[in-house]
Amino acid sequence: MYSTTVYLYQQIVRVLLIDTSGGYFTARYDPVYAKQLTINKGVDNVLLFEFINQDEKPVNIAGSTFVFRVVNQTGDELLITKDMEILSSALGRVKVVLNTEDTINIMAQPASYSIQRSAGNYVQAAYVDANSQARADCNIVDSILPQFVPSAECTVPDMYGKNNFVGTAPTQFPDWALTPQPQNSIQMTEFYSSFIPTNGSSFTTVKFDLVGYTGTVKIQAAQNYESVWYNVSETREYSGATVSDYFNIVGFHPLLRLALNNSVGYGASGNVQVTNGVVTGISITNAGYNYVGPPHIQILGNGSGAEAVCTISDAGVIAGVTIIDGGSGYVPFQFQGSIAATAIFTNGRIQNVQYR
Repeated sequence: MYSTTVYLYQQIVRVLLIDTSGGYFTARYDPVYAKQLTINKGVDNVLLFEFINQDEKPVNIAGSTFVFRVVNQTGDELLITKDMEILSSALGRVKVVLNTEDTINIMAQPASYSIQRSAGNYVQAAYVDANSQARADCNIVDSILPQFVPSAECTVPDMYGKNNFVGTAPTQFPDWALTPQPQNSIQMTEFYSSFIPTNGSSFTTVKFDLVGYTGTVKIQAAQNYESVWYNVSETREYSGATVSDYFNIVGFHPLLRLALNNSVGYGASGNVQVTNGVVTGISITNAGYNYVGPPHIQILGNGSGAEAVCTISDAGVIAGVTIIDGGSGYVPFQFQGSIAATAIFTNGRIQNVQYR
């Protein structure tokens, strides 16, 4: 058993308020502008301010009203505006309370705050920072009550793996591509998801589902849409995996993407046997080459529900096929608009890619 000492968090800031009576001409008192505010989302933020003059004496603020404002870092969006409450006119003390409703719909981000004083027809800016003068730094953080951020989706292309070129293979190659030339129109291919914008976040989670996937997955990042991409995660290897997985990417990267490679193993094919609409077997016509995991089998046609799995030998070729579910409604050949049952051997796919 252990005990922990906890302190109630409260922020008190001394702010220079220029005395406009004409009696003060000394320079600003710089050390008072060193406080950076932190605004915690989801709780009441009680921010206390004490106004002093150039001689570090309290300013009597009787007859004045104050407005507290928060703007984004670029200064083009007003995030919060709220009236301040005077605690002591003689001592120049005010406060503002930012509650849950004021902050819950604002994204956590670095921002700036300012204080406006009005007295009669006179409107004055408080010098809250020595460098920016009437604007000072603050951080809006979600460590107390994180804002719910729904996941967004990105897309991935159809993945053919190490297979024949889609379409007609080229017959002429430019000089820079002569060595090495593709052999039998076979290509090793890496695929990429659509871009994932991080919107300034320094922590991004990318979740995805694998279906019979054999290959690698990793996360890459870039500074903009024309930059060179670089790896920001380890490379994960999967063998015939049907699972959900995710990456947590720590650090600020403007753009992310998934890099996928399922190019190991290719060429398998087979014929589907159908009896009374039920798939009863798949005869292998080509056992394929260089598989490191059992390829995923899709059974296409008029029917539905058929499932099959295969095994591979130590030589990386298909050793056998087992029908898990024969389904129903399949035809063994194409007849009068029907689609014959066809087995497609792939290295699996990735789907349902989401991020936040």
